[in-house]
Amino acid sequence: MMREQIADALRRLVAVQVEDIERAVKDGHKTIALNELADLNRQLKAFAAALKKVPIRA
Repeated sequence: MMREQIADALRRLVAVQVEDIERAVKDGHKTIALNELADLNRQLKAFAAALKKVPIRA
């Protein structure tokens, strides 16, 4: 994966989750917002684990 591809993937992943978190906060749904935040954390950890498996190209 190229740096730009990684950056784009992260932006998309985070943007969707942040929208959901903001919507939950605005609607006063604290539990849903926390669940969305936990989901974002799980997705970022999975993404990081997947990147560790990709060989580094110089």
